[in-house]
Amino acid sequence: MKNVIFKILSFVPVLAMGFAAFQALASEYPSKPIRIVAPFPAGVTTDVVARTMANALSTRLGKPVIVDNKAGADGVIGVMDVVRAEPDGYTLLVVTNGPLSAVPHLKKNPPYDVMKDLTPISDIGRATFAVYVNPNVPAKTMAEFLAYVKANPGKVNYASGNLTGQLSFAYMTMAAGLDMTHVAYKGETKALNDMMGGHVEAIVATLGTGLPMVEAGKLRILAVIAGERNAEIPDVPLISEVGFPDLPIQSWFGMFGPAGMPAEVVAKLNGAVTDALQDSAVIKRLTAMRTEVSPSTPEGLATVLQAQLDAHGKVIRDAGISLE
Repeated sequence: MKNVIFKILSFVPVLAMGFAAFQALASEYPSKPIRIVAPFPAGVTTDVVARTMANALSTRLGKPVIVDNKAGADGVIGVMDVVRAEPDGYTLLVVTNGPLSAVPHLKKNPPYDVMKDLTPISDIGRATFAVYVNPNVPAKTMAEFLAYVKANPGKVNYASGNLTGQLSFAYMTMAAGLDMTHVAYKGETKALNDMMGGHVEAIVATLGTGLPMVEAGKLRILAVIAGERNAEIPDVPLISEVGFPDLPIQSWFGMFGPAGMPAEVVAKLNGAVTDALQDSAVIKRLTAMRTEVSPSTPEGLATVLQAQLDAHGKVIRDAGISLE
């Protein structure tokens, strides 16, 4: 028994030394380049947000911050890259709601537990979505569009180029009792091009992608999915003002790291992100992508993640949606 106690007591200093060394490394962070994984292709909104944050963090942390696009499997490949990384703060994730709020409910065997396998760092912002229709659709308001769909059950198609668009429209069809056909596309650009060609009649897509087509007269916008009216198009009503006050799906951007990151590193990164999101140049860049900044504490991001995980799950279950 004495030998066992001696071995345990002998091990305590080793643990203390290891903890002290770990804390020292955290206090010196960062001492080398940082990698931000973007789980989607270059050029899409998530990638632009990631690169904007990478440039801002590089300036504030004094080390290069690079973006590594790990696209595929609805964002799962990129998320798993971060989940498996060392929790030392040198591999981060800038991600949107699809891979973290929706995918866990769409897989029979989810590859990760978002509330356990990642460390929240900071909320970044909200992407604005909108409801668009082909100009040939005889509807200039959301009420007229709903009436048109009800008068033509099963004959009106709606497109989706991402999970947010798909789930938002799925919710609206359920809430309004609409009989519509869903047509899935790999990306908003292809979906919007087909809309302009008359192959599909409606879509929920990002404001940044669709608004230029509205301004060119190629699409009509019926409603904006956001908390308040957009300053660029103040006459376009919110979705909550035209019959859908409880639409629960949000498109959010957040920064995470692997589970188990040192608190000092998380705090340093959170401070850098918060400072960056108060910078006028960063705000201008994100605003140009129709993204409203919303920095938060790590706990604030965790709250958003849980709330949206629950909201996405309910819509997916009620609509019977599955990727598998």
